[in-house]
Amino acid sequence: MAAANIFKIESGVFNLLLVDTAAVGYLPEWQTPGGVAIDTITTAAYAGTAGSGIAFECQTTSAALVASANTSDDVTPATMCQAEVTETIVGVTSYSLDATILQDPHISAGISAYLFEHDTKEAFFHLALQGDGTDPPKAAGRVRLTAGAIGGDVRTTLTADVSLPVTRKPDLWVGNSTTNRVIRGDGTSTTTFNAPATEQATTKKATSAEK
Repeated sequence: MAAANIFKIESGVFNLLLVDTAAVGYLPEWQTPGGVAIDTITTAAYAGTAGSGIAFECQTTSAALVASANTSDDVTPATMCQAEVTETIVGVTSYSLDATILQDPHISAGISAYLFEHDTKEAFFHLALQGDGTDPPKAAGRVRLTAGAIGGDVRTTLTADVSLPVTRKPDLWVGNSTTNRVIRGDGTSTTTFNAPATEQATTKKATSAEK
């Protein structure tokens, strides 16, 4: 029996940038700033200007893209000749970006102030679960910002739980630097195979020898 595959978040990236519908070439279907592909976009694209973007992984203790099933029951009442029949109808799944943050209202450009100031506005999000965001796994898309709690118990490190509604199915990049797959919110996908560095070196050496 194969061993279980275990995943842990050791480091990552969490970016937000206000959606600018006046940006050059803007299209409503953009999932990232400039519509750059999720496997190409970097954290630099979320820097923004005049406080429109923020990186707050150092204030984040938990972050997850959460799916919520959308189901309903269609009930056909019992009749004299058959029992009641219930059919479960599955609708489009909705998503939210749920995070627990360390409150920082004592910082003028902190995440507490950012969420309070831009409450209800739409923003691009970039959630990378390993490293600096250049490799998978990660998700990118659009959310509505909501303010988090400010204040709480005295002499305690204060946190706030926020749940940002995702406005459409996001893009997801899964796998690793060797084999990975982009699964887009529009239903399309792309798989990439990159040979490990050792394999590339061996191939290059063999090719040189053949010459």
